[in-house]
Amino acid sequence: MMMMMVCCVRASVSRLPLSQIIVRRRYHVTLFSSPCRLSIRPFLGEQFHSRQAAAGRCCRSGTRWNETANMLQMRRVMVSATTTTLASNHHQSIFFSDAGIDRAAELRADTKRLSGIFNSPEALVVPLLGDKSLIKAGKPVLISVLELPAKEDGDQPTVMDAIFLGLSNFNQAPIFAIDVTHLCSTGGERPAWEQGAEWVDLRRHGPELMASEAGLLAYARGMVEWQSRNTYCGRCGARMKPKDGGHSLHCSFETCGNSAYPRLDPAVIMLVTCGNYVLLGRQGRWNPGRYSLLAGFLEIGETFEMAVVREVREESGINVDISSVSYAACQPWPFPSSLMVGFTAEAIKNQTEPYHGISGKGNPGISRSETLTVVDEANALPRTAADMKELEDARWVHRDLLAWVLKENPLPDGVAFGVPGKYAIAHVLMDRWTATKDDNSWEGNKVLTVQIDQGKFKYVLMSIRDNHHHEKLIVRGNSRFGFHLEILDAAHKEVYDLGLQVSQLGGGWIEHDAAKHKLHVFGASQAYGSADHIVTCALLRQWYPFHNITFSWAE
Repeated sequence: MMMMMVCCVRASVSRLPLSQIIVRRRYHVTLFSSPCRLSIRPFLGEQFHSRQAAAGRCCRSGTRWNETANMLQMRRVMVSATTTTLASNHHQSIFFSDAGIDRAAELRADTKRLSGIFNSPEALVVPLLGDKSLIKAGKPVLISVLELPAKEDGDQPTVMDAIFLGLSNFNQAPIFAIDVTHLCSTGGERPAWEQGAEWVDLRRHGPELMASEAGLLAYARGMVEWQSRNTYCGRCGARMKPKDGGHSLHCSFETCGNSAYPRLDPAVIMLVTCGNYVLLGRQGRWNPGRYSLLAGFLEIGETFEMAVVREVREESGINVDISSVSYAACQPWPFPSSLMVGFTAEAIKNQTEPYHGISGKGNPGISRSETLTVVDEANALPRTAADMKELEDARWVHRDLLAWVLKENPLPDGVAFGVPGKYAIAHVLMDRWTATKDDNSWEGNKVLTVQIDQGKFKYVLMSIRDNHHHEKLIVRGNSRFGFHLEILDAAHKEVYDLGLQVSQLGGGWIEHDAAKHKLHVFGASQAYGSADHIVTCALLRQWYPFHNITFSWAE
């Protein structure tokens, strides 16, 4: 269904959120219901727009905008576009990487044209107060160039005070960034566009915004911060002057000839795996239980692959097979000027003998293939040795637990574990890895590997399988059941609707001290005999990576 509407509203100056397209002309606005996009075209003659632009330039030269708004009879259309953000890449899934604009680099060197664009009524500005961004009601604030306060010398800001970011993908409106710290209106009474808004740290509040909104603010912040760190020439100390729409700085001392361009500090972030385990680390200043992928900056003379191997070994003591290092994705991280380059890699495994069960203890019902994926995989994990200068801890976490946490499911008792939010490239890499599990459509994947209680209770080691030779080991323990048979019956009911069969593989006891992060497996079942506690411990490790897990065969 298509709606046509013609709106005409007087141009009183106000806040301009990015999710609202502000155009100071009279327009036909066409809305398409699906997909929700907007097309805007002027229906007034170019002669009107020429006079309007000229009036705007006249206003900029001296008279304040709010005193001439009625004279100019500007029009604007305010269209809510919160349902769809027209990003430059609709398949982009990395936060801060899409600003929703065409950078229009070909315009940067044309100072005359840029000046005209800057002085046009359509030009918008992303204001920054140092490294702080302006947010109101969860939306970034963009203002008209005409609303900018005067500089300390009383002059109005010009294109030389601004950084050209590009043209909006939505309506081709030119967008600039300006640090308003030294504009006189910020020191006294707050300007109208600042009232009701808040200057915030984008690193903290960025994830609360839409992706393209956060991307635009990140781009603006990064450019403004780069200019602020290069105010003076690093060679002679003279003041630097901006060129190319603010994308290059040149020494004002002619005989010096020094110039500066935006620089990035590339850093590697790596998803290091060992079978179905991933290597995670945490810093002491993070919230309790928060873990992430290892990361670090490149050094001079290094390749990305070399940096991955070095950083992992330095921070965790784990050796990586350099031939396994593979590029995955990257994320701009303008805090202040990093580029996070993501890789996947494989750790060099321990060389161990295959596990065949404990003579007289192991249950013959466990298949060799299942034992390999449980015990042998756990034994193959190299021991971590966290560099305490860099990390508080580094350890291996199983794919199933990580997938469970990424889906924001409740954690097992005694497990405090969290990962970065969806805005972080670490989250993206983890999510992609957990989604690549073999037989991801198998019904048995819906059954948790471990479900146990706290305190001292009986447990049963079981195998669930279907008619297509899929198999999975599970552990069930509950203090409410006095007999191992009751635990087995409950498991039958748990998987019945999934079309799976359950077989017991022995039982025993578990003592779980959640507060002290301890698990002890011991004893046997009078009805089913002793389970292979080594297999049980390997399964418990998958869901309790932060616990000290021990076993004994005796009661």
